[in-house]
Amino acid sequence: MMNFVKVCKALADQTRVDILKKIREMGEISCGKITELFPLSQPTISYHLKILQDAGLLKVRKAAQYSYYSINETVFRECIEYLQQHLLETDSLASTSDK
Repeated sequence: MMNFVKVCKALADQTRVDILKKIREMGEISCGKITELFPLSQPTISYHLKILQDAGLLKVRKAAQYSYYSINETVFRECIEYLQQHLLETDSLASTSDK
């Protein structure tokens, strides 16, 4: 199960959102390629990737000394389901208290 707060914190940074968009667009991408696409240092890219990975938003495939990143769609679906359930509960409570 995903940690919703951790996911939200990871998504609260525009650079990380931009990195996720690029990974989504490319399907799977190496850290080196991400570094080429963004005007950030390799350690900074690695830092952002670590936060995204720790939140469960990325899957990592190791091949020799290279790491390839892809989107973990399961966590995104869980987040959407969590929000829908939370919003539905909140909406039903609000409509009950209005009566």
